[in-house]
Amino acid sequence: MIRKLSLLPFFIFSSAFSQEKYEDSIKNIIEKDFVSIKAMDFRNLVPYKAEKGMGYLNSKNNKLVVKPNYYQLDFAKPNLRGNYNDIAYFEINSRTKKMEVFLQNWRIFEESPKEGPIKKGYAKGFYVSNNSIFSFSHTYTYCPQLFKYKNQDFAIAIKDNAYAVINPDGETLKNLDFNYSHLDLIDSGNDNIWFKYKTLSGELGFINMNGEKKLINDIISNSRSQTEGYFSFVDSEHSVRRKYYGYSIESNDESYGVLDLLTMTWLIKPQKLFKIEEINYATDQNLSEKYDVEDRKNLKFYFLVSDKEKETSYYIDDQLKKYVLKK
Repeated sequence: MIRKLSLLPFFIFSSAFSQEKYEDSIKNIIEKDFVSIKAMDFRNLVPYKAEKGMGYLNSKNNKLVVKPNYYQLDFAKPNLRGNYNDIAYFEINSRTKKMEVFLQNWRIFEESPKEGPIKKGYAKGFYVSNNSIFSFSHTYTYCPQLFKYKNQDFAIAIKDNAYAVINPDGETLKNLDFNYSHLDLIDSGNDNIWFKYKTLSGELGFINMNGEKKLINDIISNSRSQTEGYFSFVDSEHSVRRKYYGYSIESNDESYGVLDLLTMTWLIKPQKLFKIEEINYATDQNLSEKYDVEDRKNLKFYFLVSDKEKETSYYIDDQLKKYVLKK
């Protein structure tokens, strides 16, 4: 028994040593792929997909920079991050080119905690506790959808199949009373809030908290709004929900476009030629720790599109320039 216990530290040390050697071997493989790339050129790298994986091309000439030996790659933010062969994550510092490698561990992705029950029966409007609606008026069909605007609580409420925006006292806002058959909240940050609406009479468009309407009957019918993406990295703490900084992918099953929620104009007008999958961006600057839509001016945006007929996907920019590998 004593002999077995004496061997335990050896096995622990041996296991740790083996893992360290394994990480180093992966690190050496990745370093060889990136050794010729200068840190100042990280911003110019565009991920591309091939049959066997992802690689990088140079946005200036669309030439191959890194072969498609990777499971997942991201644009520079400003560090480079990716997933090698679905077994290890890596991050390369944009200043020093120092690399860190983290082995894959699915168990460290945790589920979000479920919210507690919501009580119905508040006299009017709704009551907020701990940043969630605790109680609401029985006149509403469902629990209102809570949101903040200029540090005040508001909510989208449904009554008799009609939608409205209300304050905690149940009062509706100007031009946002129960005259809508649908209201979708789209919040791009910095109190820039719009609602995609459909009136009871069938009018479509966007309306803001001041009751100002835009793009009246100039939107994609029955469209979905996508204002953020997700990049999984190491664990739930380091993975990020990637904000689109005021852009929204508007789509249904036929048409796709990109709407600028700050100017309320179409960056990419609705079209049926290609499907817009996601929005991404590259930067050579460190962004604010707290999301700020004003950082948008420091970003170079890319849009992942897929061609159904050719069964290919690639990135384009806001000028519709294609980033496709030159052969």
